[in-house]
Amino acid sequence: MSPLLLLAGGYEGKVLTLSFDPSATPPTLSITSTTPCGIAPTWLTLSPTAPVVYVADEWGAGPSVLTSHTISPTGALSLTSSARTGADDDDHWPCHTAILTSAEPHRHLTTTYKGCAISSIPLLPTGEFDESGQSGGRQTISFVETGTKGPLAWRQDQDHPHGAHIDPTGSFVIVPDLGTDCLKVLRVNEAGDLVRGPDVQLEAGDGPRHAIFSVLSSTKKTILYILNELHNSLSIYEVTYPTSDSTSLFPSFTLLQSRLSLLPPQPHPHQTDFSSWHAAELKISHDGTTLIASNRAENHDPESAVPDGPGEEDLLALFDVDATSGKLIEGSRRLVGSGGRAPRHFALSSERAGWVAADNEFVAVALHDSDEVVIFELMDGELKEVVRKKGAGKPACVLFLN
Repeated sequence: MSPLLLLAGGYEGKVLTLSFDPSATPPTLSITSTTPCGIAPTWLTLSPTAPVVYVADEWGAGPSVLTSHTISPTGALSLTSSARTGADDDDHWPCHTAILTSAEPHRHLTTTYKGCAISSIPLLPTGEFDESGQSGGRQTISFVETGTKGPLAWRQDQDHPHGAHIDPTGSFVIVPDLGTDCLKVLRVNEAGDLVRGPDVQLEAGDGPRHAIFSVLSSTKKTILYILNELHNSLSIYEVTYPTSDSTSLFPSFTLLQSRLSLLPPQPHPHQTDFSSWHAAELKISHDGTTLIASNRAENHDPESAVPDGPGEEDLLALFDVDATSGKLIEGSRRLVGSGGRAPRHFALSSERAGWVAADNEFVAVALHDSDEVVIFELMDGELKEVVRKKGAGKPACVLFLN
């Protein structure tokens, strides 16, 4: 198997290109290039149509900045354009981005944690941000005071949109709002603009962070899986799309399961409760049979990260997925070590454009407190560590390129 390239961005102001060779004896993971990129380039999104990566600088000084970079065949990055997340000079904390390809021109979607908004910026055919407006105007939808604040005042002090998740049809966008325990539902209209619909309310204190859609191969049902950061749990919905006879233009959401726990029976020995535990990310394997979610156990602060501490390594939870209903099989849950501390994000090699079913499926985990990228192999619903790389820029996001 040929070496795979990865990108990792994090809290040291740079994006790293890494080369992973699973066929070497032993397998290797090395840094091949480094690109300075703001203060905290903690979210990376690949263009689905061009060799371009979009970088969100979460903690940029002054106005929050998004940048686009071309990717060379060796994984080296070259800056091509930039855009701001808002019209003012505030730092909005852009925390998640996605590319809407069902709109023409394509749109770059950004949710801002402090800015309480989602922005949509048109892209040029070559992948650069079109801040000139020549291919269509940008759009910003504010969520300020659009929901009821959750009960956990220290994190739910206002609306906090934390993701922009595009459904499989490209017609709708789901925005988990950590601050108000709800999902903002947006429709993509004929012009490519976003239109707000009715919210989906979760349980108080859930603090939804991210979501992922899955279309079941056996029944063609669309299932939505929600990661609840503050409650350390998962909620699952079946999505029913409007038909020509529907009175609403928006889908309906039927709750299948609520608050499936990601927590172990007991916290770490030095902890009295789970108050410092916060779920971070979720993914589904290429065949739809396994869901993986990550958890952070130490109230991790990237600015004062402790690579080694009194606690054990943080955990990943794996669930089997029922092929007919899309529900998670609760008794199948396995809790395994993530390889280190603060698994804020992880990626599957099956998400890369060139992946085929005959390839092995790998999981790359970004551990910002441990300052490592750790790669596991996923086989038959189980994880086996393959290789790790220390000194990875306090990684908060990692992607497979090829």
